[in-house]
Amino acid sequence: MSHSTAEASTESAAGGLPPSVRSPASLVALAHRRVTVTRAAATPAIIAAPFERGRSRRAFLRASFWTSVGLTVAGSAGLLLDYLWPRGVRSPGGLVEAGTVADYPPGAEPALIRGEREFWLVNLDPAETRAGGSGGGAGLLALWRKCPHLGCSVPWLPRFEFKGDRAGWFRCPCHMSTYTRAGVLVHGPAPRSMDTMLVVIDADGVITVDTRQITRGGVGNPERAVRP
Repeated sequence: MSHSTAEASTESAAGGLPPSVRSPASLVALAHRRVTVTRAAATPAIIAAPFERGRSRRAFLRASFWTSVGLTVAGSAGLLLDYLWPRGVRSPGGLVEAGTVADYPPGAEPALIRGEREFWLVNLDPAETRAGGSGGGAGLLALWRKCPHLGCSVPWLPRFEFKGDRAGWFRCPCHMSTYTRAGVLVHGPAPRSMDTMLVVIDADGVITVDTRQITRGGVGNPERAVRP
């Protein structure tokens, strides 16, 4: 092998290093430094593995928590809608016996009558002159519990205050439509007053409500009350 070839081989083995670091001792030190650097570079990957596992665990726990919250909220909303939505809205209805006149004194709290089509039975007292009162009506009035707005069930709130009157109002919990004891609309997005059903009182004072005969509510609701 020629002298020039030997020099080229030596220079190649030394990685093209300058003559000042081509001694055997320098090459050994360089190799040791390269191994150390390689090990140091691998160390973060070893440390990162537990970190990634921890982060994945936290992400899993966070996702499980929010999933549980979502299911709880959805379940609660379903129960609320089940409570608010009136039963038998699409049923054909029928005749419902609702007791006798003696069961409903004038001006007493409205009574909820359950059945295929739930309704409130009210005995209006013409002497009740408050804003949320009878509106001058006298006698028994059957108010369909279904709100004319979106069909939610309308409760009677005996201590609810509206316009300074806290002796009781019908108030829809869905969109706050508010009605008097006679079912007359006074507030909210509902398009009309509460619908009424036909009331029949026989000679013995037995009350029968025909839930098939429904009249659209209006300001004239008090005039539809049936006297015993």
